[in-house]
Amino acid sequence: MCGWRARASALTLLGMIEWHTCAQRAMVEKREGNDYWEETTMPLHDERGGWHAAMAGKGDPYSVMRVEHLVLLGRLHGGQTVAGPADDLAPLHAASLLTIEEGRYRPAFFIADRAETTRIDRHARALGAQLADALLARWTTLERHYATLTISHTHTLTELAFLLVGDRILDVGLLDALAAEGELMPAAPPRPSPTDPQARYYFWLIAGKAAQLGRYGQRVTALPWPGWELATFGQYQLDGQTNTAREALEVRVLECLATAQTTTPAALAAAFALPLLDHDDTARWVEAERFATAALVVVYKANEPDLRALYASLRTSAAAPTGFGEFFCWYDHLAYAYAIDALSAAGAMSLPAARFAAMLRHESAPDTF
Repeated sequence: MCGWRARASALTLLGMIEWHTCAQRAMVEKREGNDYWEETTMPLHDERGGWHAAMAGKGDPYSVMRVEHLVLLGRLHGGQTVAGPADDLAPLHAASLLTIEEGRYRPAFFIADRAETTRIDRHARALGAQLADALLARWTTLERHYATLTISHTHTLTELAFLLVGDRILDVGLLDALAAEGELMPAAPPRPSPTDPQARYYFWLIAGKAAQLGRYGQRVTALPWPGWELATFGQYQLDGQTNTAREALEVRVLECLATAQTTTPAALAAAFALPLLDHDDTARWVEAERFATAALVVVYKANEPDLRALYASLRTSAAAPTGFGEFFCWYDHLAYAYAIDALSAAGAMSLPAARFAAMLRHESAPDTF
């Protein structure tokens, strides 16, 4: 979820994937090359209460946020009052996640109740179809770009579209383009805390299904060869449980590297039957990403008045000080997941049975989001 992108290093063996403990394992997600979009983490879930939280940006709200806070925060959003200061909520206030107004705590981030989440999800499904239509209208051009790649000799675009279009265009590429556009999704708000005065991130809390945070996300593990990385993209959860097959592949690759069973990227890709995108292929596909994401931003801009009206109709629009951008960053994760569904239904993209896919690639430049 959150184009939520993790970076780990194979050089630190089984410590390469940094884990936070916040009721479940939460992978540290890093984005390099951008002051505002350095890291995100996987979500925090209260399955019994039906509340789900996630963030995108630089910071660690989960150092103070616990599962049991989620229901209370939802109640504060619904109008319940808690007088401040209160020992249990003081850390959230210190982390800029709560304000105190007229002696009462008030959430300082985006919250959607169940009815709002349902309404927003329905809206995002329709807009996701528009995103898919924009890509399908340009699919012939994407196919021409793909035909210039060495990997096209062994894999069809349909086979790799989940990675090259779902991940690289709809997730990471579109987030980068939106960050560059700057109006729909400006820099995340400052959320200083005593331990991290420079923290900046978006934060969401929604009531509903965990998948409504956004079904897909990218996770990247740095490999011991300069510029090379293992990228996985797909669902973090399946039927409410961790997508263990995805994590198992990442661990097996790292264990293979730790025992020096492979000495080149090509050998590692062959050992796990993974597609490989070399430096030249990555650089060529960047042109396709820019071409496609420019069209997707146009779709969003055409819908901007409706999106802003949707946001204005939400309770949080009058309560949270962080504004439209925080809402929109979450909304995009909903919409692009529906775009992936539509591309699959159109036959342009094959969805992997395990709901994730992986490849080795040489990253020519860091993502800016």
